[in-house]
Amino acid sequence: MMENRESKKVKVIHAHPGAGIFVRQSALSYLENDMLEYFLTTFVSHEKYFLSNFIAKIVPQLKRDISRKAIDELPFEKLKLYPYKELIRLFASRYASPMVTHHIWEWAELAFDKWVASVIAQEFKKQKIDAIHVYEHAALSSLQKAKQKGIFTIYEQPSVYHDKFKVLARKLFKEEKYFAEAYKKILFSPSNEKVYQRKEKEVYLSDLIICNSTFTKNSLPKEIRSRSEVIPLGFPKVNEYTKNKNENDKIIFMISGNISYLKGGHHVLRVWQKFNDIYQQAELRVIGTFMLDERERQNLPSSVTFYDRLIHEEYLQFIQQIDIAISYTYTDGFGMIISEAMAKGIPVIVTPNCMAPDFITHQKNGWIVPVGDEDALLQQMKWCVENRHLLPKIGYEAIQTAKNWQWEDFRNKTATTVKEQILIHHDKQRTK
Repeated sequence: MMENRESKKVKVIHAHPGAGIFVRQSALSYLENDMLEYFLTTFVSHEKYFLSNFIAKIVPQLKRDISRKAIDELPFEKLKLYPYKELIRLFASRYASPMVTHHIWEWAELAFDKWVASVIAQEFKKQKIDAIHVYEHAALSSLQKAKQKGIFTIYEQPSVYHDKFKVLARKLFKEEKYFAEAYKKILFSPSNEKVYQRKEKEVYLSDLIICNSTFTKNSLPKEIRSRSEVIPLGFPKVNEYTKNKNENDKIIFMISGNISYLKGGHHVLRVWQKFNDIYQQAELRVIGTFMLDERERQNLPSSVTFYDRLIHEEYLQFIQQIDIAISYTYTDGFGMIISEAMAKGIPVIVTPNCMAPDFITHQKNGWIVPVGDEDALLQQMKWCVENRHLLPKIGYEAIQTAKNWQWEDFRNKTATTVKEQILIHHDKQRTK
């Protein structure tokens, strides 16, 4: 029986409207294990794709955006694409208002989901598809179609479940009036409630829920956690070099990504004002999209420098100058900013509301501080400056952690888990 189960070839349709690194790595895990039937997505940059090459040539100002959608890891014949609505969204993100862009994004995602459902039906007629692997919000029609056909459903939960998210957001609304003024009507609007309801239907239709951290898994309703598996995202390749600081060297701190209230950016900027009064030979670099109220960066000292978001390769070069990264988030499913820093030997100050409890041991390979506690953050930053001689050791330990969970480990774990769960499911179906 075991031999037959292990020899059975499993085929998966993998679908996501974007092509972020964690999506590409999941698709690659299926390809490497001869499990990938097709990867369905919207628009990609690929050396064999005439449309991406054509647009990059005739609209050079979009070349940078298109390069972010590169997916050369997969052979072109394994891709099925639904590009045009995503291209409209891409243009809107550059030239339209945020509200218009949001509505176009939702319209494009729901259309993509319906298209995926139609492809599932077509492919099922041609040959047996064992499973679909889909992601939150762009998956309800796909999951419903798969259920009709008796196909195993894999649902990836890349962010905190909406019930937990709403609790955290409401807490912030009470504490931060600027955040409440800007986002309360958006996050709790009737249209957003429909999005939350859609996600709830999706997750309950799933046979296997893949979570990128224990924090994400624990945010799920208790009755479906037994169907979930934690498969953390992989760390990038490590940089063996760790910096040794001289006593008079400037210590460089960094926050990056979306500089928002939900990511705790306001706490870091407020703490920095107190910190800089004590330690003037320190610098804070803020890199990414500034989403806080503009009043949050008024009267900041000259030791704070703001940078625009960079493409990924440029960002990885940029952070090699950093001594300590801060991710003071209220809610992150995983937090790739953390894993990218650790792989470069950069110690991180983080909250428990991300992947940190899965990988970080406080004071060994980084520091975990309570979310929203500005005094705790200030004390930790002071400790880092006063114990700068220990930073290389903590950076070294961060590298060892990164070495032990690379993208290859993520891919192996994904393929193994999915194959086992599909075969168990098939066995149960046969014994009914």
